[in-house]
Amino acid sequence: MRSQRACVSWSAVFGNERRVEVEIGPGRGEVLLVWAAAAPATNFFAIERSGRAAEALRTAAGRRGLENVRVVAGAAECILAYGVADDSVDAYHIYFPDPWPKTGHRHRRLFGGNLAGQLRRTLVPGGAVHLASDLPALIVDLSTRCVDAGLVLDVDGERRSRPTTAFERKYAGGGTSYARLVRPANKQSGFRRPTLTWPNLT
Repeated sequence: MRSQRACVSWSAVFGNERRVEVEIGPGRGEVLLVWAAAAPATNFFAIERSGRAAEALRTAAGRRGLENVRVVAGAAECILAYGVADDSVDAYHIYFPDPWPKTGHRHRRLFGGNLAGQLRRTLVPGGAVHLASDLPALIVDLSTRCVDAGLVLDVDGERRSRPTTAFERKYAGGGTSYARLVRPANKQSGFRRPTLTWPNLT
């Protein structure tokens, strides 16, 4: 892993010192764009593997005048490892990742490497990772990887409303499984418990 000095500061990316939330795999931005419009005082950074999808999302954000949105194309683990500083992200949102249940698809999976460790490193103390999927076993697997990396499963955390995507409406007929994991916060780590941005959209 490179030194933190190799990372670009969020203030350089957004031009301000506001809190940052990251969505990994935003697709068409059905969640991201709604939240960014509802919370202009929060910066939203999207990481999308598909270059075409990333460009479409940038265009959509620009068309809506959302100056608090930035989108980059690439592999999430690589971008976090070499571009995101320690203790700098207030929340991660990962919804419906890894539609690759077969063993032969393992190399395509988002959490195939050390992504969980990068999430833990880059979260502020008290920051959270939000996971959702139509596959309960996947949520168990991803949560276990995050716990192994040092995050804590927040079983008492309130599940907040969020926009649903076309994918969720199509494939989550049996319900959506959700997990919230938190980076431990204490005096030694510089306690900071952010108020996460979950606009009331119901």
